[in-house]
Order: sequence, then C-alpha cells, then structure tokens
Amino acid sequence: MNMTRESAAIALPWYRVPFVWLLISVPATSVVLGAIMITLAVLTDDGLVIDDYYQHGKHINQVLARDEAARDRQAQVYLGFDIETGVLSADLSGNDMAQVNTLACRLMHPTRSGFDQQLTLRRGPDGRLHGDFSRLTEARWIIQIGAQDWRLVGRIDLTQSAALDLSPQAVTPSS
Repeated sequence: MNMTRESAAIALPWYRVPFVWLLISVPATSVVLGAIMITLAVLTDDGLVIDDYYQHGKHINQVLARDEAARDRQAQVYLGFDIETGVLSADLSGNDMAQVNTLACRLMHPTRSGFDQQLTLRRGPDGRLHGDFSRLTEARWIIQIGAQDWRLVGRIDLTQSAALDLSPQAVTPSS
C-alpha cells in the first residue's frame, strides 16, 4: 500500500501540485505589481518637487520685498469668483491703486501644479478689474495677485465662499 502512494505522488506532473503554484505566485505577483508601479511613476507627474530649489530659495528676499511693498501701499483686494461664467472680478483699495489698470493673478492648486492657472485682470468700464479663468475642477486654491513690485497671497475654498478679501501678509523684520 505504501508503494502505491509513493508511485502516485511521483507520477503527478509538476503543474498539478498546488504547492508549486503557491511558490510561483509570489514572484509573479511581485513582477506584475512592480510593472504597475513603474508605469505609474513614469506616466504621472507629482508636481510637488521644484527642479531648481536652490535658485528658488535665493529669490525669497525678492518675494518678501513684494509682500512688504504691498503692506506699505496698504493694498487690499476683494476678489469675486463667478464659477458659472468663469469671470474673476477684483476691487482694489490702498495707496495709488486707482492707477493700476492690470493685475497678474495666479490660481495655484495646493498640491497639483498641473491645475495652476495664470490670468491677467484688466480694468473694465465699471472700474473693477476682470479676468477669465478656465473651469475649476477643484475647490481649494492658493491665490496670488499683484503687480511687478507688490503682491498679495491668500487661500480660498470655493465650497465655502466665492469671494475673498486679500490683505498684506505679516512680514518678519530682517535680522
């Protein structure tokens, strides 16, 4: 009887032994998941890392100077988003703001730079500045608005409000 069992076990081809398939499945699964991860890494852009972070860091003093210039001008901007028409309107107040006819505005997504938009706001007949933006697929945005020598920065969640008051950020004194 023992001879029959041994001969039956030896007579099975390798592909009919379940343990062999268990051993093959571990590296096969690793190869498939590795191929998926490589494909995702190549085809998607995380957008979180700045390529030249050293040069970007050297410009921080210019950025702080623009923030301080906005504070010196007592610049304030009220932004109104019309999501349906895709129009951003701005009301300016502060020193010498009546002379500003164009503003640069950046809508920046907090984590995905592929959604960022740049627009130019121009003064309209109603005295406000207006600009068109593309359809916004996300709700949360960082907004930077300003001219060559000053800027204001703020955050908005369009699910909460379609308007935003921007005023100068606190600037720490240089030591």
